Amino acid sequence: MSPRNVLAVLLVAGVSFFSIGKFFQEISDFYARRPEVDGVTQFTARYAPVRAMLPEKGVIGYLADPGAGADELTATAELYLVQYALAPVIVVNSTDQRYVVTNFHTMVTTGSMADQGFKLVREFGNGVAVFENEKWGKR
Repeated sequence: MSPRNVLAVLLVAGVSFFSIGKFFQEISDFYARRPEVDGVTQFTARYAPVRAMLPEKGVIGYLADPGAGADELTATAELYLVQYALAPVIVVNSTDQRYVVTNFHTMVTTGSMADQGFKLVREFGNGVAVFENEKWGKR
């Protein structure tokens, strides 16, 4: 190989090693400042006690507070996270099921839910509760 070719190969190798070094530096910086727990883990942890009380399979309804001011994309993402947290139980975006799990961001009283035909089964805090649809058996 001519000295010119050797220089070109060394230059390409040097640039490659520099690029790889910068890549590893960025990765190590990311892991040094990443959060302890990611958002998905934090969100799904709210539903761990609900999952523990549910049967192995079945269908449960879902109700989020419409007045929370969340945009449609956020509301859909939160529904998907609840579905993920409660799997393999199927969570449908409807209150037309015997049991309904909630995802409230604002204060909702059990009295206001009772006015809509729901009886509190158990409250878990942080806007998470399971209600029984009292209209379910009266169809």
